[in-house]
Amino acid sequence: MDICICDVTELECLRAATAPGGPGINQTGGSQLLAPGATSVGPACRSRVKAIGSKSKTLHVAVPSVKDSLTLSDVACHALGKATTPESYIDFGGGIIGLSIEYFYVSICCRLSFVQRMLLAYELCGYYAIVPNPDYDEEAKSGEKAYKAKAVTRAPLATVERLRTFAKNNPQIRGSKLALKALKYAADSARSPEEARLAIVMLLPHSMGGYGRGPLVMDYRVDSEETLKKCDIFLLIGRIDIEYQSDLYHASREALRSDSKRANALSALGIPVVTVTSEELRDPELFHTVMEHVGKLQNRKLRIRTSGFTEKRKALWDALFD
Repeated sequence: MDICICDVTELECLRAATAPGGPGINQTGGSQLLAPGATSVGPACRSRVKAIGSKSKTLHVAVPSVKDSLTLSDVACHALGKATTPESYIDFGGGIIGLSIEYFYVSICCRLSFVQRMLLAYELCGYYAIVPNPDYDEEAKSGEKAYKAKAVTRAPLATVERLRTFAKNNPQIRGSKLALKALKYAADSARSPEEARLAIVMLLPHSMGGYGRGPLVMDYRVDSEETLKKCDIFLLIGRIDIEYQSDLYHASREALRSDSKRANALSALGIPVVTVTSEELRDPELFHTVMEHVGKLQNRKLRIRTSGFTEKRKALWDALFD
């Protein structure tokens, strides 16, 4: 092994390596404190990291201690804290390794906002990765609504429980408290970033600008005599299926028809289905109306008593949909 990447560099490489067509990653055993120093950082090493998927100018490297750091303008060295539980590395190949998913998440929380920490947890524990959109320039020139990043399907890299357990067991690692606060409102198995945002605004309490409709389970499976049905987001109180309908992720007529059939089948099983469109999710006033309806179905009428709720909600929506 030549270097151990971390922070933003590892995030970029994780996304690229685990995306469809990427080289993938391997978990390897060993103590985090056996991470190499930064002395191997050079042009060849940087090229290998960029080939994996790193785009940022600054290379973030994990080192055993401060004395192993380098003083270079484009290299940020991060001294590792000692983990109290056995750890593993992410092997990217070519002599490039990274921190375990759990250690990586806890340590990067220090540089992220509260909303960013939640969104990253959903991504790591969900069925998608956010990668640069290679067609952005062409889409922007054509006058279409263009996105610099897009979500691609891949298997989950972690679970909320694994992230939470690591953070709890390693309070000495900087970022553990921040991680635990964000993980209170995270869930496994999100299928898209928008579903993650929908779950967040339903889970967060009124004091944070959310609607407190949880607990919930994402990608929930409902057994029936005919076939297996899935709910995008299943609210345990009231047993309600919340279905997200987006132009971006459910655009085809065939997909819309399939969603309609699934909703009808769930309704026949006694599970109310509430569809939330992209417009309703992004407009807090429209979303409020949806949550009033959900509150009636849950037998938990929506009562907002938090002072300054509208301002808190606006701040949350601004952070989620910037």
